[in-house]
Amino acid sequence: MNATRRRGTRSTGSILMFVIAALLGVFALARRLWVSTKMGVGLASWDVPTLEWMAAHRTPVATNVAWFFSTLGNTVGLTLISLAVIGFLSWRTRSYWPALLIAATAAGSVTLTVVLKTLTARARPPLAQAIPPIPSSFAFPSGHTLNSAAILGIIGYLLFLVLRSRLARIFVVAGVLAFVLGVGWSRIYLGHHWVTDVLQGFLIGCAWAAIIMVLHHFVVLKNRRFAHWITV
Repeated sequence: MNATRRRGTRSTGSILMFVIAALLGVFALARRLWVSTKMGVGLASWDVPTLEWMAAHRTPVATNVAWFFSTLGNTVGLTLISLAVIGFLSWRTRSYWPALLIAATAAGSVTLTVVLKTLTARARPPLAQAIPPIPSSFAFPSGHTLNSAAILGIIGYLLFLVLRSRLARIFVVAGVLAFVLGVGWSRIYLGHHWVTDVLQGFLIGCAWAAIIMVLHHFVVLKNRRFAHWITV
């Protein structure tokens, strides 16, 4: 029994070390992309041309589609989607784990958004190229994209575990990817973010969702006390 506990402790310690290293890696990646953005090199050189092209090719239909995705990706939209999915998964699994995982993911992604925006304090694109209303927060990274990637990523992961149909799983993965890409595109199209804002939001959101998935896999699903929830 003691040997088993020691192995479990070492395993938990290794997982925690991985999580800390992954978080540090995410911040290092954010800093690297931010430096390149400040210098105007690399991907940052696409910021202005992409925004100008988007602004020059706006149409009423595309603008409505952009607002649709942008609204779904804001705080209210993601909250409503999360509550609906939590209700379905809690009923399907008879477990509180879906709610805990989605809540933890949302809390972490919002914290990352606020911290990174405060640290970088990057200005948004010029008002002349943006469609109002204009958000008052800083630009880097795109909060809509970061939170959508993280929250929808973990929702897709949970649905993938619960659903047994291959077609349903393919539909979920494709739907999540289309949703997140649509949100990212909408933020550039509306002139509320630069390309690098959206790219960074996508990368950090996916990284945070991956950390939650790894923790859930090793701490919950690999633990006999908790693994039964997924088979209910």
